[in-house]
Amino acid sequence: MKCVICKTGEVQPDTVQAEIKAGCDRLLVTVEAEVCRECGEAYYSSEALRLLERVRDDFSRKVIAPPSVGKVYQIPMDR
Repeated sequence: MKCVICKTGEVQPDTVQAEIKAGCDRLLVTVEAEVCRECGEAYYSSEALRLLERVRDDFSRKVIAPPSVGKVYQIPMDR
């Protein structure tokens, strides 16, 4: 299949780190997807999307508490 974004790359199965936004938090979830070899666009199956939604919902309801892998720091503009 050709990528609908770049129109030139071939899309093939791969494992990716999907980023989910949950408020100010970001979750990285490893899932299977179809990925363009040219531009990197990822296409998720309905099963993968359901998994990502479930992870986001579980995180929001504090059912899961994955470990932090880093921190984000904000520098004020008046500096």
